[in-house]
Amino acid sequence: MLARRRLGALFVVVSCVVVSCGALALGDDVGAQAPEAPGADVAVHDPSGRALRAFHGALARGERTRVLVWGASHVSEDGITAPLRVALQGRYGDAGPGLVMPARPFPLYAHARVAIAEADRWRGLRVSGRSARRDAFGPAGFAIEAREPARAFVAPSARVDSARVFYLAQPGGGRLTLSVDGAPPRELSTRGRRAARSERVAPDGGLMRLDLVAHGDGPVRLFGVSLERDAPGVIVDALGAPGARMGDRLAWDDEVMRAPLAALRPDLVVLSYGTNESAPGRPIAAYRAELDEALRRARALAPRASCLILGPSDWPARDRRGAFIARARAAEVIAAQREAAARHGCGHLDLVALMGGPLSMLRWVEAGLGASDHVHFTPEGHRVVGARIARAILPR
Repeated sequence: MLARRRLGALFVVVSCVVVSCGALALGDDVGAQAPEAPGADVAVHDPSGRALRAFHGALARGERTRVLVWGASHVSEDGITAPLRVALQGRYGDAGPGLVMPARPFPLYAHARVAIAEADRWRGLRVSGRSARRDAFGPAGFAIEAREPARAFVAPSARVDSARVFYLAQPGGGRLTLSVDGAPPRELSTRGRRAARSERVAPDGGLMRLDLVAHGDGPVRLFGVSLERDAPGVIVDALGAPGARMGDRLAWDDEVMRAPLAALRPDLVVLSYGTNESAPGRPIAAYRAELDEALRRARALAPRASCLILGPSDWPARDRRGAFIARARAAEVIAAQREAAARHGCGHLDLVALMGGPLSMLRWVEAGLGASDHVHFTPEGHRVVGARIARAILPR
């Protein structure tokens, strides 16, 4: 979405403090309401009654349950996903932080429970513009790559039992070493036929830090590190990129995503897009076509998983006099998403309705829940939205 520069950097720090340190932690009380917040809980639109069946079934059986959230900037800083993670793990158990990049792929990327490296010599790879060529972006839809010596790391806030490193094997690929908590490194080669591969690290006693070093003798492309606990519970993967649109998925190489997604085994796939598409741009008919193709491919990659579209948030426009007005395009995007969700067996959650309807962001800003750009949320706003999403998707 819209860049926030210094404001966004502040949100990265504050959201980590709020969620990780427990000042506003939800614990297992996903029924708690924030009476000062505009809007209210809304139900998932699901004419079939089956859109969330696989997800609910995994929860009912007490299995490890994975919620994979692709999206834009509401997700990229672990904004709405961090309180969603707290709510679900508080009720069903903590199976780990999930899939995290070991170095920052772009500004406004963070994870509330994992410290990561700055970009340094790593280059972030993601879709930029509608003319982007198809490439191997991996299960997150973005990746990092180094062509010279470079270091990265992940350090979860609590010990995990294993880390699975996803990377691209490619002709001429360089060496990568992995080191757990300062132990002697394990070296692997990323040279080979172009394909996604993974390496699991599960030392006795678990791990608190995993260091990754690219040696600079060839390109090393990383798709992320999944940090997991050997326990029943929930994982929520936050896989968002600022400014992302549903149509960006059409440039993702699905063949390179297939093996990592099979290893991750999501039980619920959430596609959180639409705010950026609410700006004036392509004809709505073109958006509908992109939406259908993106959903078809997402469903094919995770056929056993439940599917949910999380629609755009309220984003007021301004008229010629500078007064705030509702965006007509947003209603068209929401309608297109709801229709496509029904066609593809997905649920749809209307975030504008959850916020209180068109122009509700004005009240969120006044309440300290919305940012001054009238498109993003404050950390407290993220907490409210994440808690309402949790209540919407949980079994009744």
